[in-house]
Amino acid sequence: MSNFELLDVVRRGMKTGPITLEQLWADLGTQWHQLGWSRAQLSLWLACTPSLQRCELPSGEAAWSLKAGQGQVAPSLADEMVALLHKAGRPMPLAQLISKLPAGLVVTEPMLRSAAQRDARLELKGPLLKLA
Repeated sequence: MSNFELLDVVRRGMKTGPITLEQLWADLGTQWHQLGWSRAQLSLWLACTPSLQRCELPSGEAAWSLKAGQGQVAPSLADEMVALLHKAGRPMPLAQLISKLPAGLVVTEPMLRSAAQRDARLELKGPLLKLA
């Protein structure tokens, strides 16, 4: 499972209701370890993701949920990359694409690479991403 797929699973899981850091860590522990993330890094990602909000469960335990209006299906990362490449009209380095993605979209270069490899509309040529 790629970084992007894993983080997408987390967001989809939150559509059913708030989830605690401990639940996320326990439910997807193997994947967090594959990413090389610690519990502190997961907590930081939750705190820094604009579409998530911290809330309190009736038990008083802290949890995370999607902000109101964030449950709608957002365009996929591949769709965002295709749109940026169409707009630019030329191949672009992955690092440059990251800076042009919509605000609040938290991605890394390996996440872009993985999404590009799964989408037939995109082609990687060394450090450049181009439309196929």
